[in-house]
Amino acid sequence: MHLGLPSTAVVGDRFGVSDRSVAAIASSVLHDVGLITSNNSDFVVDENKLRMEKAKVRKDLKFQALSEAQALPLKGLYFDGRKDSTLIEERVDTKRYMRKAKE
Repeated sequence: MHLGLPSTAVVGDRFGVSDRSVAAIASSVLHDVGLITSNNSDFVVDENKLRMEKAKVRKDLKFQALSEAQALPLKGLYFDGRKDSTLIEERVDTKRYMRKAKE
């Protein structure tokens, strides 16, 4: 039997907790709730299950963000007209020189 853990994966990722620590905490919570017993260990969470769930959640979130970005067209791109110093690389024969140019 498969137990999806998307919120566990997201929270572990958000706070930068290692996969091993999150797996141990999730398994202990499931043990306390009674889903994991000495006879039934189907719901034990290990690092690999958590890594796969993280990858799946990241893929879903990326797809969702890309679809939302494509739904909103770019209405305008504005510049403030400020003159900045930009580094430019010039090649003279075989040598390269860096200089600043106003743009």
